[in-house]
Amino acid sequence: MSAFLFVRQGHTILLGKYRDDPRWETLAGLDESRRRIHGRGWTIPASQLRYGEDPRAAARRIAEDILQIRGMTLSEPRSEVDLYEPKRFPGQAHYDIWFLVDGAPPKGWTMTPPPWYADLAWRDPKTTPASEYARGHEDVVARWLEPRPGH
Repeated sequence: MSAFLFVRQGHTILLGKYRDDPRWETLAGLDESRRRIHGRGWTIPASQLRYGEDPRAAARRIAEDILQIRGMTLSEPRSEVDLYEPKRFPGQAHYDIWFLVDGAPPKGWTMTPPPWYADLAWRDPKTTPASEYARGHEDVVARWLEPRPGH
């Protein structure tokens, strides 16, 4: 189970590229090989949930610990389920549960990328090519962009 934090500014969202920094292991459970492989593309600020962690608390942790943004306004989590065949385990089906949370930085906030990011930028999710994402995050963005009944 993972939480994804869609920090919004107009029609753009905040996307990052991982620096090969060992702090990612504590921040989001990314070991050295995964940081290097996935550091080439854009990713949504995200983390797997810790045992017993509420998705709301995970989103707050992503905002405060990973992005270093205090006082962010967060939406209620929206849950999605994804079924795919992992590249590491061909022929096997794997389910992921995603908690998608929208966030708005506090007024007056200015972006200062934390040192564990090689890049942090506002990107339009409708025009950022799928090939520029890492970790399959293009699929998460596509699902987030889908219209929801009643919204």
